[in-house]
Amino acid sequence: MIKNYIKIALRNIKRHKGYSLINIAGLAIGIACCILILLWVQDELSYDRFHENAGDIYRVIQDINFTDHSTT
Repeated sequence: MIKNYIKIALRNIKRHKGYSLINIAGLAIGIACCILILLWVQDELSYDRFHENAGDIYRVIQDINFTDHSTT
């Protein structure tokens, strides 16, 4: 049964080359984007997880704005 499905799929790919190329390229690009997003999220979530006390690590940010109050 699966041989028949594969045979029909290959015949359709040969018959509709342009449409098949667009579909296969879109699928490949979609899978590649999903994998890249997955790898990025995995990297972001694993930041500083190798430490023994990873739950106790905090980041301190200081934002300094300098304004010019001179009168001329």
